Amino acid sequence: MNGITKGSAVPDSLLGELWTLFKTYRGEAVLLQGGGSPEVAVVLGTQVLAGGRPSRPLAARTLHAAGLYAAGEVRLLIPTGGVGRHPPSEAEVMARLLRRAGVPGEAILTEEEAQSTRESARRVAQIAEERGIGGMVLVTDPLHCVRSVEAFRAEGLKACVSPVYSSPMWRSERLRRGQFARELAALVWYRMRRGKATRRARRLRSRP
Repeated sequence: MNGITKGSAVPDSLLGELWTLFKTYRGEAVLLQGGGSPEVAVVLGTQVLAGGRPSRPLAARTLHAAGLYAAGEVRLLIPTGGVGRHPPSEAEVMARLLRRAGVPGEAILTEEEAQSTRESARRVAQIAEERGIGGMVLVTDPLHCVRSVEAFRAEGLKACVSPVYSSPMWRSERLRRGQFARELAALVWYRMRRGKATRRARRLRSRP
């Protein structure tokens, strides 16, 4: 199921974000598909396997983004993610998959340095500033959507989401439980660091 949901689906408060995460985990329809989408999709990276092979979650996110492009919902895809345990970068592997799925090279702009969701938000914010990009849609696993919106908000970016329900991180009950526990802890940590991230983003935007 491809589509884009409006950013208001994730309230801008710790309690609101935690509640949205909990309801998402329970399978409630809080990340509803909607219209009025932006024209740029950010595809958040995850594990690359030995030999440069995409992990199943990485492939699912990438093919979901390719579907958004094919449907005319976005005009530019920004795969983001650096080199993890196995090269090449997550962004490079995603770009390769996107081209195989029929997305032209001129519609792909890679960000190959980020080592975390927070870093992806920071580096994509720099790209957005340089290119005059306003809103964007984040493509990632459903339970990762809430923290991703939080990270991009801290950088001053308007972000909505297109959750990848085809990801094994969602379809497997065991993997879903594990990701839920990790996202709970990570979301609280991100909110604790929100002020620092926001101040840094403001300083960067104020530079001539």
